[in-house]
Amino acid sequence: MSRTTGFSRYVCDRCGTTVHAPDGGQEVQAWQEVKRVTASGTGITRLLCPACAKAYYDLAQGQDTGFTAFMEAGRKREEQ
Repeated sequence: MSRTTGFSRYVCDRCGTTVHAPDGGQEVQAWQEVKRVTASGTGITRLLCPACAKAYYDLAQGQDTGFTAFMEAGRKREEQ
C-alpha cells in the first residue's frame, strides 16, 4: 500500500462540489475564501469553488453599486 501526502479536500460551502488536490496545486488556485459582513455586522467566511466564486462576485458587485447609490443619495439630501 502506498501513501501520498500533501493533499487537501476542498468542499464548496455553496454547492458542495468536492475536490482532492495537492496542496498549492493549480487545480485549487481558483477556489476563493470570501469574507462578508452580514446586515447585523457579523463577519462570515465561506470557501467557494470557481463557479460559485464568480456568481458571488457578480452578486457582490451589484450590492456594491447599490451601497454606493445609497451613500450618494444621503449626500445629495444633505446638500439641499
